[in-house]
Amino acid sequence: MTLLFSPRTWFQATLLSGVLGAVLPVLATELVGLAFPMSDVQVSASVAGLVQRISVRPGQMVKPGELLLELDNASQHVELRRRAVLLDDDSELQTARVRLAALTELLQMTELVASKSQSVSKEELVKARLEKAAAEGRLLQLVAQKARERVEHEQAQLELQQRTVRAPLAGVVVDVPMDVGEWAKPGDVVVRLADISQVDLRLNLSQTAAASFRVGARVAARFEAGAAQVQAMGQVNFVSPMADSASGLVDVRIRFANPNGRIRPGAKAVIRIPGASS
Repeated sequence: MTLLFSPRTWFQATLLSGVLGAVLPVLATELVGLAFPMSDVQVSASVAGLVQRISVRPGQMVKPGELLLELDNASQHVELRRRAVLLDDDSELQTARVRLAALTELLQMTELVASKSQSVSKEELVKARLEKAAAEGRLLQLVAQKARERVEHEQAQLELQQRTVRAPLAGVVVDVPMDVGEWAKPGDVVVRLADISQVDLRLNLSQTAAASFRVGARVAARFEAGAAQVQAMGQVNFVSPMADSASGLVDVRIRFANPNGRIRPGAKAVIRIPGASS
């Protein structure tokens, strides 16, 4: 048999391959995704109205519940004051209570006299009882009316509140597409808010590559930031249990803290997965 390598040549080749295997890194796959804000909300008005005041501007940070925009509310203020006056006026109710108390006492006295003598006719006794019953009925009517007035006052307050648009979450104002004097309809976007305190890096990966990710795993990424780059460490918070029926790709999301806003939503980011294949 003829040897292609002498024993010495074979030993050198084996040694060299072992050294190269120890020195050269395992090939890594670079995966590219896009950064998205944790929340991106298009805030709309719940009622129609004329834009009266805009309290925010693009780039401004807002807190939950902070006033964003106000619709014309003059008529709602007037209606609320009218309802408040009606609700506060309980003079008729107090009069009805006093009347009932007096008729109740009068009936008791009439019944007492009727039980001890014949000076009170049966007709007078029946009349006293009917007057007391009517007074009780009137008092119940007024109590129910006052309850309705309370509900109507609350409704007027709600209608006034609906003329204001407030921030549903903390974030930065991205856009204010409305101007003062424009007519806003229910469903029209009046302010766009984004919470960029955290960002989600979204990747659409093959099932093979997606198998490299587990929820809770820490992953490093390199984000575009103009001429520079931002290095950040995030955590896998979602690996879709389903693959897209059209492309066969799996949605994977990695969340990164972004307290200083250094990561701009919409920027591309690269992560390296050792030994993975795309």
